Amino acid sequence: MIPSFIKRLLPRKAGAAAEASWPEPLARYMSMKRKPDRSAPLSKVRFVVFDTETSGLDLSKNRLLSIAGVAVEDLEVRLDDAFDAVIRQDDVGGAEAAVVHGLISSDLTAGVDEREAAAEFLGFAGASVLVAHHAAFDLRMLGKAIADCRGAKVWNPTLDTAQLAKRVEVGPMPSSEARGADDRHSYRLDELVRKYDIEVPDRHTAAGDALATALLFQRLLKKAERRGIRTLGELLR
Repeated sequence: MIPSFIKRLLPRKAGAAAEASWPEPLARYMSMKRKPDRSAPLSKVRFVVFDTETSGLDLSKNRLLSIAGVAVEDLEVRLDDAFDAVIRQDDVGGAEAAVVHGLISSDLTAGVDEREAAAEFLGFAGASVLVAHHAAFDLRMLGKAIADCRGAKVWNPTLDTAQLAKRVEVGPMPSSEARGADDRHSYRLDELVRKYDIEVPDRHTAAGDALATALLFQRLLKKAERRGIRTLGELLR
């Protein structure tokens, strides 16, 4: 057995050194990593529904501008359990992009560091199931924001509300009839919130879209239960 005073003199493992440089919320998040309880009833699962606003859709050059999330627990949207951060960036994507994401240079100048914001969000999410509309893009942007934290990654189980809507919907949606067979339009967030009569202010901001998606997800969960989907494992299939 190596005495403790000698252990302290030995060089630290590369992984441990990298972890020491992680922001505290990210280290806390990574310490929570575990497999989900797939047998858990949906009412006992904490979901975090989130959205990001970005300077564009090119992962190689565009950046996060804001992140927002709200919890869904006991099948209810929890407005008292929410997260919202504007990120400090020089590039807002130009005037046309500002019309979409609603952020101007002064908002972003006062924002927080991108890596810190992503770490804070992941600390807020913890071991929850992450939910987003067309989730792949948002997840990649989150991963990019913490890419320089070697060894850290987004590990949560995830759900895409567009895919879930396709799974639980019965019959064609009116918009799909109007546009033909291409259902990519039918399962856009704008189309689904209209179908379910969801009214949320500040749409096309991260906070507004996160809330709209959470309200949509709440309705889809109830519809999933009526179709016999009652546990997390069944929902994640």
